[in-house]
Amino acid sequence: MAKHNYSTELTFGHKFQLLRETAGRSEAETAMLLKTPYFSYLRLEADILYPTESTLRKVAKLYDITREELLMYNEA
Repeated sequence: MAKHNYSTELTFGHKFQLLRETAGRSEAETAMLLKTPYFSYLRLEADILYPTESTLRKVAKLYDITREELLMYNEA
Protein backbone atom coordinates (compact mmCIF):
# COMPACT_ATOMS: atom_id res chain seq x y z
CA MET A 1 0.00 0.00 0.00
CA ALA A 2 1.19 3.50 -0.75
CA LYS A 3 2.55 5.59 2.06
CA HIS A 4 0.43 8.52 3.17
CA ASN A 5 1.61 11.99 4.08
CA TYR A 6 -0.74 13.05 6.81
CA SER A 7 -0.82 16.56 8.15
CA THR A 8 -0.07 16.93 11.82
CA GLU A 9 -3.68 17.94 12.44
CA LEU A 10 -5.26 14.57 11.67
CA THR A 11 -6.92 12.73 14.53
CA PHE A 12 -6.88 8.95 14.75
CA GLY A 13 -10.48 8.91 13.55
CA HIS A 14 -9.62 10.88 10.44
CA LYS A 15 -6.57 8.70 9.76
CA PHE A 16 -8.74 5.57 10.10
CA GLN A 17 -11.32 7.04 7.73
CA LEU A 18 -8.71 8.01 5.12
CA LEU A 19 -7.06 4.59 5.27
CA ARG A 20 -10.43 2.85 4.97
CA GLU A 21 -11.57 5.00 2.04
CA THR A 22 -8.24 4.58 0.25
CA ALA A 23 -8.65 0.81 0.59
CA GLY A 24 -12.19 1.08 -0.81
CA ARG A 25 -13.85 -0.48 2.22
CA SER A 26 -17.06 0.31 4.04
CA GLU A 27 -17.22 0.95 7.77
CA ALA A 28 -19.01 -2.38 8.25
CA GLU A 29 -16.41 -4.33 6.28
CA THR A 30 -13.56 -2.64 8.16
CA ALA A 31 -15.17 -3.36 11.53
CA MET A 32 -15.56 -7.01 10.56
CA LEU A 33 -11.92 -7.28 9.42
CA LEU A 34 -10.76 -5.69 12.69
CA LYS A 35 -13.08 -7.97 14.68
CA THR A 36 -14.53 -4.85 16.29
CA PRO A 37 -18.23 -4.17 16.83
CA TYR A 38 -19.62 -1.96 14.07
CA PHE A 39 -20.79 0.81 16.38
CA SER A 40 -17.44 0.83 18.18
CA TYR A 41 -15.68 1.29 14.85
CA LEU A 42 -18.01 4.17 13.97
CA ARG A 43 -17.11 5.80 17.29
CA LEU A 44 -13.41 5.39 16.51
CA GLU A 45 -13.77 7.19 13.18
CA ALA A 46 -15.87 9.90 14.84
CA ASP A 47 -13.17 10.42 17.50
CA ILE A 48 -15.67 9.59 20.22
CA LEU A 49 -13.73 6.48 21.21
CA TYR A 50 -9.94 6.58 21.61
CA PRO A 51 -8.18 3.54 20.07
CA THR A 52 -6.62 1.01 22.41
CA GLU A 53 -3.13 -0.32 21.82
CA SER A 54 -4.68 -3.51 20.47
CA THR A 55 -6.81 -1.53 18.02
CA LEU A 56 -3.80 0.45 16.82
CA ARG A 57 -1.93 -2.79 16.11
CA LYS A 58 -4.92 -4.28 14.26
CA VAL A 59 -5.40 -1.17 12.13
CA ALA A 60 -1.70 -1.01 11.26
CA LYS A 61 -1.70 -4.69 10.28
CA LEU A 62 -4.89 -4.32 8.21
CA TYR A 63 -3.34 -1.54 6.13
CA ASP A 64 0.14 -3.04 6.02
CA ILE A 65 1.80 -0.18 7.83
CA THR A 66 3.73 -0.16 11.07
CA ARG A 67 2.25 1.00 14.33
CA GLU A 68 4.91 3.71 14.30
CA GLU A 69 3.75 4.95 10.89
CA LEU A 70 0.21 5.13 12.24
CA LEU A 71 1.45 7.12 15.23
CA MET A 72 3.92 9.21 13.21
CA TYR A 73 1.87 12.36 13.50
CA ASN A 74 0.43 13.72 16.70
CA GLU A 75 -3.25 14.30 17.09
CA ALA A 76 -4.71 17.76 16.72
